[in-house]
Amino acid sequence: MKRNLVVFCVFCLCLSLVMSTGAFADEKGESFSNGFFTLTIPEELSALCEVEVRENGIHVYHAASKEADCGGYAFGLDLFAEPSDHAGMPGGQKIGELTTADDVLYDIVLSYPTDVQYDFSSEKSIEDYRKIYDAAEEIAKSAIGVGGTSFVYGAGTKGADLYSEVLQKHVQAITEQWDSGRLEQENMSFMYNLLRMGEGDALDRAGYIFCDINADGIDELLIGEIAEGEWKGIIYDIYTMVDRAPAHVVSGWDRNRYFFVKNTFLCNEYSSGAIESGWIVYDLAANSTELWPQVGFKLDGYENPDQPWFLAYGQEINDNEWENVTEDLWTERKAVFEEYERFDFSPLSTVAAPLV
Repeated sequence: MKRNLVVFCVFCLCLSLVMSTGAFADEKGESFSNGFFTLTIPEELSALCEVEVRENGIHVYHAASKEADCGGYAFGLDLFAEPSDHAGMPGGQKIGELTTADDVLYDIVLSYPTDVQYDFSSEKSIEDYRKIYDAAEEIAKSAIGVGGTSFVYGAGTKGADLYSEVLQKHVQAITEQWDSGRLEQENMSFMYNLLRMGEGDALDRAGYIFCDINADGIDELLIGEIAEGEWKGIIYDIYTMVDRAPAHVVSGWDRNRYFFVKNTFLCNEYSSGAIESGWIVYDLAANSTELWPQVGFKLDGYENPDQPWFLAYGQEINDNEWENVTEDLWTERKAVFEEYERFDFSPLSTVAAPLV
């Protein structure tokens, strides 16, 4: 997700001093190195760019927009020794990992601006800026480690590489028919115990998908039930990466279930009785298992049988401070969060058997 550049630039300025630009030409364009990695700007774009080489990164600007005092920032690559150092960084997504000759590991983060950085009064400026901006990912892939360092694009970001042991544990739990108490003790939804009581193999009825639900560039693991209709895409367990290790976020069940809302939100649907139910929309914090409540919708016939529609925002949800509203307002606000991702989960039966 592309977020506020101003906060990001302040962060980077505090982190490191701007160094002199170490540029050199090669057959493919102009290359720049900061001592950790080299980045190559294609020949067709190099004349449009101004590049700043920093102690911990390389930032690329549209030169004409920067000269016109419009910012000009198009994208940047920065390295961080700890995931917590860039968690929640505006505009930043992890794209890979760099390892030094003495085995120090760094995350490489590609960042973009979210505010206007080009001279919008000039069509040429807009066009040239867009060329640089649109090429950012391909340029980032050109990064090469220097001085004994090794850069691997995509390392530490893909679910298939991150959650193998977690998936194998779920296969083991279902295969060995762990009871509900054991599942909860292991931070797993008790729904897997119920799935095996239905028709067919429970490993074919439970499934998984990798999805970056908080737009930090790193996949989460979502495990749920393979279903159709309103239940399609239902999530029973969510895992994320915290300090480069898998961590359990939350478990759900049939009456307290989770869905992924398009635009990087989670929705928790719950039912507390025949005339009370709710929908709480959350954002998952980067490098954390913390779910931040954004907005909540509740139907509560116990509280107000004649007007059961309630709204709450942020901390109000945790404090149970709900506002009684009209049906029209409630329906209008809730409609924004009703487009769920109806995932086609891969069955757990396709996961390699756990090692004995």
